[in-house]
Amino acid sequence: MGPGSFIFVEIPVRSLQRAADFYAALFGWSFEVDDEAESWNFTPGPGGPMGRITMRRAAHGQGVLVFVAVDDVNATISRAIELGGGTSEPTTRIDVGEYAVFTDPDGTRIGLFHSHLVGRRQPGGLPGTSQHDED
Repeated sequence: MGPGSFIFVEIPVRSLQRAADFYAALFGWSFEVDDEAESWNFTPGPGGPMGRITMRRAAHGQGVLVFVAVDDVNATISRAIELGGGTSEPTTRIDVGEYAVFTDPDGTRIGLFHSHLVGRRQPGGLPGTSQHDED
């Protein structure tokens, strides 16, 4: 990962076990469980930044909004609701893909994004704009 890439994400929660169960079931994240700790590290999968869930700060509020890449935004929102989460912002289509925001069981907002630019990039190598070149 280069400069400007996310390398670590911290998600405030009220219950480490409940949050770990939620994110593991929703995204397949793996957690380093330590019953004596106030935070548990997680690994989201190949290429993603590592992070942690923590009880060291307030769990509810606006804070930083991170977006997680998914194959199907609506299916992931439905799964989040099944697991005890909720919706915050409905699915919105934009020229480069679609996104939505859900809340986890502690009220923390997490964005979901699915890109329509597979195999495309903006001149200069920066993805995510309407002016892009085919690879």
